This record gives sequence, structure tokens and C-alpha cells, in this order.
Amino acid sequence: MNQDTKTLASRQASPQEQEIIDEVLSLYQAKPTDKSYAHYSPTAVFHDPVSIAKGLPSIQSQFNGMPKAFSSSTTESYRVLADPSHPDSIRLDLTQHYVFKTGQEKTLNSLVTLRLHNGMIEHHEEEWDHNSNSTGADGFLGRLNEWRKKADAKLVEKAVPADPNKV
Repeated sequence: MNQDTKTLASRQASPQEQEIIDEVLSLYQAKPTDKSYAHYSPTAVFHDPVSIAKGLPSIQSQFNGMPKAFSSSTTESYRVLADPSHPDSIRLDLTQHYVFKTGQEKTLNSLVTLRLHNGMIEHHEEEWDHNSNSTGADGFLGRLNEWRKKADAKLVEKAVPADPNKV
């Protein structure tokens, strides 16, 4: 688990941060629009336990695919974390409730880190249950898992349009 991220104090988001947060939450709520992606750098990276999407079109495909898998996705709660160890980031403790098209339901608590550069999201990391995502630095199994996540992102990118108006 990430160092005590669940126990970090909350803080108030600035107006600019709140705008970014609202747009990112619209993605988690399976309601992607062109505006949802306005704060992403063209070279941004999205990393969660399922995929590693590199570049805005790949990120768009990941989130644009959510309405195909979920009949609903509701933000139950979130709080902005006061984390001085990440001054260039917005960190959220996010609880999201997903209803799959199959009828199954899942509530997931995640640490979401949005690393910014010049007000744009450069890196969007989602860590389920605040557990660090595996990477190639974690040895052979980490490298294998990283390869699988990149391949998953490419498959989604081929199957789901990057344009949210075509979803």
C-alpha cells in the first residue's frame, strides 16, 4: 500500500484544480465528452492495474470504452488529499461504484494521482485500494504484467474510438 495515503488529510482544491477534477470524474462516471479530455497533454500516460495507455488517443479509448462495459458508474465519494510529497499533483481518494452490463456490481476505492505540467495532466495513475501498480522495475513478473497492460491498452485502442462523440 502507498505510504499512509488513506490517512492523509483533505484539502480544498483551487478553482483550476476543481475544473480538472470535475472533468476527470466525468470520465470515471462513464460520461466522456471532448471537454473531459481538455486537460490532458497529447503525450499523457494513464496507468491502472488493467492497462498502460500512452498518448491522448489511447487514454480516450480507455475511458470511452467504459459505457460499453458498465450500465452505470457513480462517484460515491472523493476527497482531495493534502500530500506535500507530490506538490505538482492532484491526488484523490476516490470511491466509485460500478454496475456492469451483466448486472454485477463493484465498489472500488482508489488513489488517483494526476501529475500536472503547465496545468495539463501528464500522468494519470489509478491505484486500486491504494496499492501501487506493478511496473517493469518489479522484476520479471512486473515486466510481464507491464507488457500485458500495454497490450490491453492497444487492444482497447483498436476496438474503441478515441472520439467520445462516436461512442
